[in-house]
Amino acid sequence: MLDATPTHPRAEPLPGIWRRGVYEAIARRRDMREFLPDPIAPTVLARVLMAAHLAGSVGFMQPWNFIVVEDRLTREKIRAHVEVERVRAAAAFDPERREKYLSLKLEGILDTPLNICITCDRTRFGPAVIGRHTIRTTDLYSTCCAVQNLWLAARAEGLGVGWVSILQPQRLREFLHIPQHVIPVAYLCVGYVREFPPEPTLQTVGWLPRLPLEQIVSSERFGAPPPEHLTAALREETRRYAQRPRDRRPSDHQHGLFMIYTGHGKGKTTAAMGMVMRALGRELPVAVIQFIKGKWQTGERLFAESLPHLTFLVMGRGFTWESEDLNRDKQAAVQAWEKAKAMMHSGDYFLVVLDEITYAINYGFIALDDVLDALRNRPRGVHVLATGRSAPPGLLEAADLVSEMTKLKHPFDQGLQAKVGIDY
Repeated sequence: MLDATPTHPRAEPLPGIWRRGVYEAIARRRDMREFLPDPIAPTVLARVLMAAHLAGSVGFMQPWNFIVVEDRLTREKIRAHVEVERVRAAAAFDPERREKYLSLKLEGILDTPLNICITCDRTRFGPAVIGRHTIRTTDLYSTCCAVQNLWLAARAEGLGVGWVSILQPQRLREFLHIPQHVIPVAYLCVGYVREFPPEPTLQTVGWLPRLPLEQIVSSERFGAPPPEHLTAALREETRRYAQRPRDRRPSDHQHGLFMIYTGHGKGKTTAAMGMVMRALGRELPVAVIQFIKGKWQTGERLFAESLPHLTFLVMGRGFTWESEDLNRDKQAAVQAWEKAKAMMHSGDYFLVVLDEITYAINYGFIALDDVLDALRNRPRGVHVLATGRSAPPGLLEAADLVSEMTKLKHPFDQGLQAKVGIDY
């Protein structure tokens, strides 16, 4: 075995949960063909394009351009061309394979709200570019790095991407008015999807298998097997990948609990965050909707922005008893509740936390009967945790677990103010 003990100072790796997020995005990226027509917010699209723009490139050449194609007529022309090429490509396969090929859906050009063409300008910052004198095609390889960055960022945003390669570059130039010195590298369908399959579609339908990692890793020269210690690690990584959880959504076979943390003592949200951390530690998806703490830049809110598997929404406008506009507070509470209901009913979350929801109920902003109805009709495997003072009797009766926080002492009684990192 190699001794991997550090002998020199070295840069710290990313925090563990960030690393897991990177590897999860890579493992769960899929070449998608089925899409929803839902629009993509400009801010989301901008984030994905920035991720692509941050790709590595030879000599910092940044040879890419991104053409966002939304016009329906343009996409119809491209799709018609792709259909002609698809039929032409089928002739390359034997009859049995040809029939299977033609049965596959290979693009979603008109199904998505937009397409993106990524190009490579081979003259950018040229003619002399560091690192490109010997291998001229490194600019194309760099553009492929931008494609992959976009793909992974899109997966992190819940967007599907489908790479359409059954087209002639010259025709794409004509459709999109691309100059001759610029190479169209990738034509991508981008849009939201109902779900991402656990494995690549072509693997699932039996078109081709995934090759074992140890078969494609050599040592010192092409084709030479790696040493035993590396082979063992490659096999273990292949086994770990094969046994990873495929779908972290709640199972309908388990009974989802409805839990309440209430009472006048401090610690209801704090305890809820502890349960959130426990679920996230198991890499289970969690949603937190805060109904009250809108004006507070809380520690949990800041931390949540860095965590995969966690959706954290601050929907309230501040503490209601300090409000000068209860009508606006009610509107904010109603919006928060509609979002919370959608999250509970989606089945996408293992745990949904309704933080401080009791205030919204007790102030009459949302109806208790509506809350109870939503709890009864949520998917069976979704756990729900509600927090807040003075939980109404009807809510307590519906709960599987109720914990009451009782104040024995509180720093406020001694004139001490809330502490950063302790109270918020």
